[in-house]
Order: sequence, then C-alpha cells, then structure tokens
Amino acid sequence: TGVGKTELAKTVTELLFGDESAYIRFDMSEFSAEHADQRLIGAPPGYVGYDVGGELTNAVRERPFSVVLFDEIEKAHPRILDKFLQILDDGVLTSGRGDRVYFSEALIVFTSNLGIYSTTPEGTRVANVTPDQPFEEVRSRVRSAIADHFKLVLNRPEILNRFGENVIVFDFIRARVAEEIFASMVRSVLEDSASSGYDVTLSSEAWDALRRLCTSDLSNGGRGIRNMIEAHLVNPLARALFDRDEDGPAKVVAVREGTVTTLELEERA
Repeated sequence: TGVGKTELAKTVTELLFGDESAYIRFDMSEFSAEHADQRLIGAPPGYVGYDVGGELTNAVRERPFSVVLFDEIEKAHPRILDKFLQILDDGVLTSGRGDRVYFSEALIVFTSNLGIYSTTPEGTRVANVTPDQPFEEVRSRVRSAIADHFKLVLNRPEILNRFGENVIVFDFIRARVAEEIFASMVRSVLEDSASSGYDVTLSSEAWDALRRLCTSDLSNGGRGIRNMIEAHLVNPLARALFDRDEDGPAKVVAVREGTVTTLELEERA
C-alpha cells in the first residue's frame, strides 16, 4: 500500500493522452456483491435502470481514449471478474442494452495488494513478503501468490491467463526512494506556499530533522510520508505563519517535536 500504483495510472494518463481527466477509476470494493455487475454494464431489459446503462460502458463509449483503472481488483466478486474475460480477450464488452462497447483505444489497469499477506491453516494473517527481503524474492513470492489466488481460491485460471506476463510487482518504498519522495513532496508544499504569497525556506538542520521524522516508518509507503509531512510541516507551518507579526520571507530553522510539532522561524533583525 502507498507505493504509487494509482499515482502511476494518473501519470500514464497524462503521458498518453495529455489530459489527466481521461482517467476513469472504479473502486472494486464497491462491487463485492454478485449483482453489482449491473452497475458496470447496466441492468438487463425489463429491470429498473435499463435505460440508464452501465457506469463502465457509458464512460468508455463517451471517452474511448482513456485509462480505465480497476482499483483493488481482489475485492470484487468473482462473478464480476468474469466480465473482464470479454474485455481482455476481444477488447469488447456488451452492455445490458445489448450495445457493443469497444476498449481497443483504452489502457486497462488493475491494481491489487494480493500476495502481500497470506493466511495460515489456523486462519492467522501473516506477511508473505517483508521489506528486508530483496526485490527479486518479493517479486517471485507475490507472483506465486497471485497465481495461487486465481487458480486455487477463485478457480478462474482463465483470467490470469489473459493477464499473461503483464503483471508488474511494485517494490516496498525503501530508504533511498523514501528520501526522493520526501524531497519532492516538501518542494511541492513550499511551491504552494510561495504561490499563496509566503516565501518559505528550510535550513539544512530543519530539513534533516523533518526528513528523519517523515521517513522513520515506511510501512505505509508514500502515503504515510505525505501524512507525516502534513503533521510535521504543513500544519505547524500554517500555525507559525499565522502567529508571525511580520511579512516577507520566512526561514524554518528548527523542528520541535512534541505532542504537537512546532516550527521555529528565523527572527529578522
């Protein structure tokens, strides 16, 4: 979690189509019921909502050049997954109204956290992969767990077969990458601050202290770093700027950790 799967889909959308709005996302946890497929393709003739059509078929018909993201695919009902056989095989899906919707111009992305945890025979949930393992081992374990899920748990190897080798395993956010994510997010915060009329800089000491606070626990990935920056930089900075008696540039010279983090600003002569 928090390794950038959804963020990558948004970036690919911008790269391919030059427009991030060409991004259609479905949270598959909302499709855990067997009959939820009617939301995707529309209700069959004679049922309420037949004229409305399905959310997926309508969206792709209106915007065929798009990235279609199915987030957390493992949470969908297995019968819902069967709908993707037609898409992945022929690039076509028949809606509830009988219309054929073509996916030939769309990029389809499925994200999942499958393979990260496994269940013991006693029913205990344990980590299948850990950050101390090399990436090659992580990738091998996750791919094996994904294969077992589709073949043995869902009994739908045909879906896995249509994915083929198009399975990208993301690594854990490790220390070097975490520092790059941290630097990028902090620069973004300072740019937003500058655009609002507050020119803020950080001393090297404040930067290092903030980096240690925000990257000490990487279990929640990049999203966790963002949450820490919110707690240790964005909110304290807002309070510090509101409490200032002067205008003009501000420099953060120290980060004081406590029940509530506070920032010390350099006093101007």
